[in-house]
Amino acid sequence: MTKPIVISVAGEPQGVVVPNGTDFRFMAVKLGVFPLDGKIFESIDAARAAAEAVVEGAAELAQSFKPDDGTDEGLVA
Repeated sequence: MTKPIVISVAGEPQGVVVPNGTDFRFMAVKLGVFPLDGKIFESIDAARAAAEAVVEGAAELAQSFKPDDGTDEGLVA
């Protein structure tokens, strides 16, 4: 049996890939990469690149929000 291979982004484990025939199945361990959970990748590098894209995309999205100015403007009630 082949052991799972850890996929890390910026030194932080995000998930593992397990062999799936000639491909690899991603198993998420962090909430941020759950969109990848169960996805099949051709290679470990492809899985790692996908995890990096998801994590970096989330960071960019978080940075796009304006800091809290103390008002509730724009909030949904």
